[in-house]
Amino acid sequence: MFDLTRLDVSAVALAGVLVAMVATSMVAGVVSSEQRRRRDAASLTAIDFVRSSFAGRLARGEPMAELLLRAVEALRDSFELETAEVWLNAGGVLRIAAADPPQDLERVALDPSEESIAANARVSGRPWIEVWIPALLQNHPDSAMRVAPISASGSLLGLILVARRHLGDRLPDEADATLAELARELGISINKQRLDAALRDSLDELRRQAADLQASRARIVAVADAERRRIERDLHDGAQQYLVAIAVKARLLQELAEADPAMSRTLLEGLASDVELAHEELRTLAHGIYPPLLSDSGLGLALSAAARRASIPVELHTSGLGRYPPEIEAAIYFCCLEALQNAAKYAGEGAAVTLRICQEARDLRFEVRDDGAGFDLCQRGTGAGVTNMTDRLGAVGGRLSIESEPGRGTRVLGTLPLPPPVDDATQVMIAP
Repeated sequence: MFDLTRLDVSAVALAGVLVAMVATSMVAGVVSSEQRRRRDAASLTAIDFVRSSFAGRLARGEPMAELLLRAVEALRDSFELETAEVWLNAGGVLRIAAADPPQDLERVALDPSEESIAANARVSGRPWIEVWIPALLQNHPDSAMRVAPISASGSLLGLILVARRHLGDRLPDEADATLAELARELGISINKQRLDAALRDSLDELRRQAADLQASRARIVAVADAERRRIERDLHDGAQQYLVAIAVKARLLQELAEADPAMSRTLLEGLASDVELAHEELRTLAHGIYPPLLSDSGLGLALSAAARRASIPVELHTSGLGRYPPEIEAAIYFCCLEALQNAAKYAGEGAAVTLRICQEARDLRFEVRDDGAGFDLCQRGTGAGVTNMTDRLGAVGGRLSIESEPGRGTRVLGTLPLPPPVDDATQVMIAP
């Protein structure tokens, strides 16, 4: 016969166990559900930060470094990571822009193939890193890792790297989706910032060039006015005096032609001499304005004559030179003269100059190099002669550079683009 008392007690105990199991299961389910909900909510923290705050704060001028640090902090908190890092790429070199906590390895060089592969890769794990960017493993020798490329238009802007301490600590499945979305958002923001920076640099360069052009034009106008005054003064003091004398003698000759033939002959001899002197004076003046030899024979012969007249030994090298538009030949000629004069003044005793001119493709280049004293560009800067050369070349689209060091001489380099050749076959003759 059964003992009902013991049965009741057993039944009650069993029921209690069952109730406890059910309760535990329900509590576990609630806890698991709550943990999952909180984890899912936390996994959105980093991406929400980037979506809602990153771009706006960047647009308001907050430093990129601070915003990236906030992003990695949010990412680390979201997935309970050992570390979260953002690397940025510049010229094929990855550098840590933000890391939580800070890392020892701060620079990783990539070759072009690695850079291209990384730019087009998906979110990847440790095996991919071991093959393509093994240097990233130095900070995490035994960690589970995921890396998400940050790219734009096929170019690698950087990487997001996350790690947990042990290889067995697998990151949750939603981590890849979050990392991919983070990489996209960061890529858009970083690329926009770089484009904005490039645009600002371009605008600053255009403003600088516009200011230089305006200053250059003002100097050219001032120099032209001064040159006109010099020519006027030289004409007044030189050739004009001979012409006045010729006019006076011509009137006297007219008055004395019949009355005093002997005096007329004397005046004629003086008149011929005055005409010759006036011609020489005008030719000298014209030579200073535009050398006849340059106009008649081109750069090679004109600079050869200038080298012979120079007060410093000059070794001249010209090869393959043709004839060029007058404004180009004049710019090169007078720049070379200015450089020779500067070398004669500042190179020092015993110095010599090598002058080279050549045409390379569609550029005409010249180099005036002396082996003299040289100078420190940072301390002494450049003078009016260099400004004149810069203005001359700039007026026809050329550029000038100066290289010098104390004790190692000075090198003046000029490059001037040539206009495209004229195709005679395409010219149309229009009858008058």
